[in-house]
Amino acid sequence: MNTFVLRCLLAGCLLLATGGAALLGADDDQQPLAPASGSDQLTEAVTTAVRSSVEANAVATTAPATQPAPTSQRPEVIEKYLQYYFKMYGKHLKSGDWMARVMGIISLARIDDPRATEMLMDMMRKTGEKPIVQIYAWEALHGRQTRLAAEQRAEWVKTGLRFFESNWLRGDLRLPIVGLIEEGGPTTRNKARFAALFAMTNSYNPSDIRTLWAMGDLLARWRNKRLLKGLIESMSDLNSAYRAELILRRITTSIPHSHTLYRQSSSTMWGTTQRRWADWFLKQQFSEVEPNQGPMYQGLSAIMPHGEKIVDTADPKWRKDLELRRFRLDQLDVGIALDTTASMARPLEWVKRDVVKMMRMFALISREPRIGVTLYRDYGDRYVVKNIPLSGDAGKLSAALRPETYRGGGDIPEAVLEALVAMIRHQPWSTGTNAKRIIVLVSDAPPQQKTLEDIEGLCKWASRKKGFRIHTVKVRTSRYIERVLHLPNYDPQLTTFDKIAEWGQGKSMWVQFWVQSAIGRWRTTANPPNDEESQRVLFREVLRSALEEGYRDRVNAFVDILLEYVEEPLKETRIAFGPAGRGGGGGPPTNPQSQR
Repeated sequence: MNTFVLRCLLAGCLLLATGGAALLGADDDQQPLAPASGSDQLTEAVTTAVRSSVEANAVATTAPATQPAPTSQRPEVIEKYLQYYFKMYGKHLKSGDWMARVMGIISLARIDDPRATEMLMDMMRKTGEKPIVQIYAWEALHGRQTRLAAEQRAEWVKTGLRFFESNWLRGDLRLPIVGLIEEGGPTTRNKARFAALFAMTNSYNPSDIRTLWAMGDLLARWRNKRLLKGLIESMSDLNSAYRAELILRRITTSIPHSHTLYRQSSSTMWGTTQRRWADWFLKQQFSEVEPNQGPMYQGLSAIMPHGEKIVDTADPKWRKDLELRRFRLDQLDVGIALDTTASMARPLEWVKRDVVKMMRMFALISREPRIGVTLYRDYGDRYVVKNIPLSGDAGKLSAALRPETYRGGGDIPEAVLEALVAMIRHQPWSTGTNAKRIIVLVSDAPPQQKTLEDIEGLCKWASRKKGFRIHTVKVRTSRYIERVLHLPNYDPQLTTFDKIAEWGQGKSMWVQFWVQSAIGRWRTTANPPNDEESQRVLFREVLRSALEEGYRDRVNAFVDILLEYVEEPLKETRIAFGPAGRGGGGGPPTNPQSQR
């Protein structure tokens, strides 16, 4: 291992050593949030005034076009609303349920008011709070960081860097940290942070690719000789070379990409690439940024609302918050009905890989989460359906999935009806009054035409009588689609899946699945795969199905941070290859985009 990589690892260990506190811990009070009430948070007079104002404004908004509703209101009316919201969201922040506290944070993030800002600051700095709740508060402040007072912003910066050094920020949550590191300039501490980021990233993780690009943009402005030289030296290590090139190519694209040498062995490819970058380095005239002289970070959160002034209390997005229902999510059952025919290799590998991650996420949002899987193929295959029962034990579920393979199929339709019958009627679903029962049907092929009427009846019965929500995932498997496009009566848009989602009161969505690999020949020029975003849509819909209506407009921010939080860092491990055509594993380079 070269010296730069060793320094990276040592720096990362030193920085992360302060993060020994458990990221998760049980709340002392697990009671769900009760509905906001004027009797215990506001005087009855204020509550009545607010609601009377709502009714008056509701009438105004339904007036004829010749009498348009006002676009602004008297300050005292707005202030009554603000007082009500601050009291109600304040109760969220004091709930024993951490999800209710987070929903309070997301709700406050929508309001541009100094009092909302201070409430968010209090949650960010709150001693004894769950780290995940503090992270939501920190990201909410990220959405308004350019409007913070100088002392508030200084505290926000210091807290964010502490969260990073405690290893609480993962994936895209580290992007603002790169900006804050740049702002501080190339101090000894910030160069150590840069090295730690390099050591903990992985060039075939989409979120990490975005972080590496941001690091390259930082270095293009810093022009720090020590870091540049260290990255070039790191190319002698196959497990670091791809990340180093991703960063360096943000500075200049004048050096030929390593993949132009893919027919050589990996050692030749990277040896030549490293020499090219070393020659470039020797010719540069560096004008380095001085410590503490970086440009102020001006970025705003891409996840959280940035806050806005309330000017019209009749606006539905403010009115509906007056009657938020009780917040609770007790039993959450998620069943995945998965096609495992030959074209479905990637979705099966995704479920195997991410089932533990899914359970970690569901365990955070529900007191009794369970996941079950129904595998299905078609008539005449080794099996038609196979149930892996709903379970709250992620390890047990993962072990049951591990030996499963993708085989069979060959014709177009698959046994969707049998899969749904096995899932709905033969999985051990929770029966509690508040239990949420969600099904996700995943396939790239339609059901047998003759079974559509039975599928419609089953889905309508399950959703309307038993409270199920049935979502459908239409998988893009390009080689499969190309093969069947020319067949008669085939619908490449899988409109039958749209109907199934409609019958099941769910949502139909396209998803492309990407499975990471350790193959050393992958190019690093491609954009990060869109699969992460596609799968994020899937998680959002599952959560929307589980939450009360009033909270559903807050789901995107909630899920986007939660998915990053439960991401487990994966050390990059590349496989060396020999010359193409000589039995050494060479051949055309591949990447996540080209393998779809």
